[in-house]
Amino acid sequence: MSAKLTKAEQTQRTRRAILDRARHLFATKGYAATGTEETIEGLGITRGALYHQFGDKLGLFKAVVAEAYDEITDYIRAKVQPLDDIWEQLVVGCQAFLEIAQRDDLRRLVFIEAPAVLAADTLIEFDRYGFGLLHQAIEIAVKEGKLNTIDAEGFAHLVNGALNELAVWVAKSDDPDRLKTAQKLAETLLDRHRN
Repeated sequence: MSAKLTKAEQTQRTRRAILDRARHLFATKGYAATGTEETIEGLGITRGALYHQFGDKLGLFKAVVAEAYDEITDYIRAKVQPLDDIWEQLVVGCQAFLEIAQRDDLRRLVFIEAPAVLAADTLIEFDRYGFGLLHQAIEIAVKEGKLNTIDAEGFAHLVNGALNELAVWVAKSDDPDRLKTAQKLAETLLDRHRN
């Protein structure tokens, strides 16, 4: 016999179901081609429940993309955490970010749909933790004398911009060599500033 769910648990379960379904649809069909009726189809909820949770379709999309950015940051953190050398962390972290651009569940959602639908300020806000990891690694590399730049924060923005553009370039192609090329380009950019 299963225990009855509390109101809060039911709300959380409904929210999770909507997010999971919406993520699949946004990632496969895109924002414009995904309707709210299709999003709730088969979930046993009304459109009112969707609006109650997220306000509107754009609010739902923002919630889905915010979760995706958190996943990206977690992925990068997991890749660099076992590494002791800051230079290796910096290179591997940049390469890990680019790997995301070929993941089917994230490539269209994060690198194609999100920039087309959301304001730049929203994307910057979602990326603040990922950018923070990059900025911190660059500052440490500069302090340890492993990276030569006239300004660590400015260089972090330069690298972040290059990574975002390379990720879009990778996401728009199914060619696995494009990822390898993008990773090599990112590593070359960093190596040009290595002490």
